[in-house]
Amino acid sequence: VKLLEYLGLKYQIKTYTSPEEWAADKATLNTPFPNLPYLKVGDKTLTESEAIAYFLVFHANRTDLFGANNDERVQATAVRGVISDLSRDVSGFLWDASKHAEQAKYFEEKVNPRLARLNAFAAGKKHIIGDNLNLVDFALFHALYILGKMDSKVLDNYPNLQNIINNFNAIPQINAYHASDAFKSKPILPPFAPYKFSA
Repeated sequence: VKLLEYLGLKYQIKTYTSPEEWAADKATLNTPFPNLPYLKVGDKTLTESEAIAYFLVFHANRTDLFGANNDERVQATAVRGVISDLSRDVSGFLWDASKHAEQAKYFEEKVNPRLARLNAFAAGKKHIIGDNLNLVDFALFHALYILGKMDSKVLDNYPNLQNIINNFNAIPQINAYHASDAFKSKPILPPFAPYKFSA
């Protein structure tokens, strides 16, 4: 959603309140890979977060978000891989109720080592790749936002990442969206998810 807001593209959001509701829609999607999230544009249905993001960047003619040069594009791909691994791991934790009582241990063993590496990489940078906003900044914010909802102090030991997030939040389109009721009311997980955020 933040990418749509940043690019100034109009959109409508559909949320699901039960697995059965999603299953009924899933069977009707005109795509070989039905999944959440998905994007409908005319008669086209796209799935997979990264493919949707790429489509939006091309649609808005903002390929500068891939990187200003080949070096930035390669670095962004590497960072995206790290963030994808982290997000996949966190998602598995959130949906496995048997792990929730061990959150502190999970952060110590699985989350903090990755954040430490990203924090070191972010040293001296305005955005995660450098001076220019990159598509991967949106993925980084999303991952850190979820971790921050799990533990409000998660970035206390990672000032470089906190600086990256502050700069992202300062972007006018992003700042306006974060101040809106649409952002404040948007759930992180569907209501039937086992993990309940307290932050």
